[in-house]
Amino acid sequence: MTVQLSQSDFQRLTRIVQNLPDFANVRDRRRLIINALQGVPQADIILARLDLDGSPMGVSTEVVRFLAQFGRVAYDKEAIAVFLNCIQPYTGDEDTDFIVELFQRYPLDVPATPSRGIDNWRGTSSLADVKEKIIGENTLRHIYILNLAIESAKAVVRLSLPNGAGTGFAIAPDLLMTNNHVISTPEEAEQAEFTFNYQLDSNGKECPTQTIKALPGGAFYTNRELDYTVVTLKDAPDFGKPLILKSNQMRKDDRVAIIQHPGGHLKKISMQNNFVAYADNKILQYTTSTEPGSSGSPIFDDNFQAIGIHHSGGILQEPGTQQYYLRNAGTSAIALLNDLKNNAPEIYARLSK
Repeated sequence: MTVQLSQSDFQRLTRIVQNLPDFANVRDRRRLIINALQGVPQADIILARLDLDGSPMGVSTEVVRFLAQFGRVAYDKEAIAVFLNCIQPYTGDEDTDFIVELFQRYPLDVPATPSRGIDNWRGTSSLADVKEKIIGENTLRHIYILNLAIESAKAVVRLSLPNGAGTGFAIAPDLLMTNNHVISTPEEAEQAEFTFNYQLDSNGKECPTQTIKALPGGAFYTNRELDYTVVTLKDAPDFGKPLILKSNQMRKDDRVAIIQHPGGHLKKISMQNNFVAYADNKILQYTTSTEPGSSGSPIFDDNFQAIGIHHSGGILQEPGTQQYYLRNAGTSAIALLNDLKNNAPEIYARLSK
């Protein structure tokens, strides 16, 4: 069903939306919508149909009208109700009251959570009155994100070579991706050992591992410029789902996470202090923590989609400038997928999709 807002309610709601801190530009609007629709199966459909380019007033009108008319999404919630529950913590007392009243006047199914108790500390000097509040960036995430991280970690593998260690990740049941500077030839691939499940369990105990080798004469492809290699594994264990490379265009200040074997040791994840500093269709630079041995690790976006491969770090020049910064860097999945499609189509056809 759709929600038919009265003209006055519609106009006030569009004013609230256009004045949100996260509605100033296209990137922030998109991030706001994505955050609101996390876990909604129709999220991609909604994002594809929404035009978020334009003035805040015009776009807010488009967003409210579209979501009100879209109908129900996950758990039989109205799309507009899901959106209102997301933005409500960012509104002041009067606007919060108005949003709560909308849930009472219209069949939105899911009541908004009033935040007056959260926001009433404004203007008081007593810290005891400060209960809880979204401060700065909204770091709240649906709990299923943790499940995605755990499932993704199963595809991350420790590499042991005669001259050192590295990390790799499965991109198909029997295909592994790592860096060119970790494995650059089929001969090096055959000398490597690939260990699955080299990590601690929920009790802090070492997990059972399985170490395998590369398949002699198997499919092999490497690209020195993009710093990646694809190797065929022999007798790969049933580790779960391979990672799916996504051609997601990352932007400055997006977050990334890296699951890795730092120093060639137990598997770890870096999820803090992890902002993208620079991104284009080829190069990713970010502040996510890594160590030697992390080379070849998958880079994930904030929804744990694999969007690149980590390869290096240090004092790096930002492309297109003369500025140098202490950063880590990797190759975007956009470039990886284009290269495989054009130069290794037999491998590209076998990627998990």
